[in-house]
Amino acid sequence: MEPWDVDATRRAIKRAYGREQLELARPCLRSLSDRQFYAQFHYQRAQQTLKRYVRVHLRSKDFVQISMGVDEPEWNRFNIVVRKLGADLTACIQSLHSLPDILASAVYYSLHLDKQFTPLPSRYVNYSFVTEGLAKIAHLRSLNTVLRSAVAGSGFKHLAALANQSKHYSIVFPALNADLMGDRKERYMLAFPEFKARRKTYPQAFVVEFLPPIHEQLSRSVVQTGHVLNEVLRSAA
Repeated sequence: MEPWDVDATRRAIKRAYGREQLELARPCLRSLSDRQFYAQFHYQRAQQTLKRYVRVHLRSKDFVQISMGVDEPEWNRFNIVVRKLGADLTACIQSLHSLPDILASAVYYSLHLDKQFTPLPSRYVNYSFVTEGLAKIAHLRSLNTVLRSAVAGSGFKHLAALANQSKHYSIVFPALNADLMGDRKERYMLAFPEFKARRKTYPQAFVVEFLPPIHEQLSRSVVQTGHVLNEVLRSAA
């Protein structure tokens, strides 16, 4: 898929709606790139932290003994590492979770929609608000469709539950899962444990199997939405 030409988007906004509108849209467009970078940065750093810990501290030591607290210095070290992993993975989750809202805001301000419909004082310009508005504008329904693809599927719902749980109640700390039987390639893998939110139970999810597909889904939706947005802007100019 061709990348989103964001420079073309900026030029088209300025041409169609003027510099003032561009300045409203510019921070959203920039934040889409930043949030994707942050998510990737924190994910990669978590993986590096895990690999370094396994290489330095687990090759010659019994993880079962460490996890049971028998070796107190190593138990303390392990808990510090888990907190570092939790910090990076929580930051990754929050950045990924923010993308649909920021993408919707980018569409809203890029197309001058703030002059057509505005949120109530108690509401934000976010994904739900923008998609509700787009659904009422016939010529923007294709844009609404690609925007909605960002949150489709059970993976994003699980991600949203993790993000909201950490924001409103308690961080879901990653656990270090050890394959003691030698049945898989990686002996040690990070996993988000099972948790409950809003009367729904979310199953355990291995980080390397869970986060990359969601990142790919969101990145694809950002690019597809950008392509359709540029088509709409060309017709508006």
